[in-house]
Amino acid sequence: MRKNSKLRLLNALLAAGSPFANDVFADASGGIELAIRSGSADIDLEPFAKKILRLYDPDAHLEFLDFENVHFDPLFAFVAVSDCAKRLAGYGRAVLIVSGLERAGIAPNARLTPKRKSEYLENMEVIESYLARFTLDNIEIIFI
Repeated sequence: MRKNSKLRLLNALLAAGSPFANDVFADASGGIELAIRSGSADIDLEPFAKKILRLYDPDAHLEFLDFENVHFDPLFAFVAVSDCAKRLAGYGRAVLIVSGLERAGIAPNARLTPKRKSEYLENMEVIESYLARFTLDNIEIIFI
């Protein structure tokens, strides 16, 4: 998925969980579209997601895991996921964004084979099962 599409998608998904986001969402969407058209939408996904969530829900907390161009190992992922879960504990709305998991460990120009797609689904389940070990009242997991 292209970065501009990810910006749009994150904006929509994070706004969806907010009780008062309608007007803010319209303004933010317009600003994002203007930035994309003008070529100035050069922001990493993590700071973008944290800033846009503060607009929609200042009391929420967001953690971001990026596996783009990195080998995914469930053993090492447990540490990263558990650290995020500990930081998310206690918030009324907690959001974990997992980015690049589908292409973890794959060269940028490589194709996604059926085997790789199956591994991606297994890796998603691994992350979800790790989070299930923690008592988190209201958590959203966004795989992007």
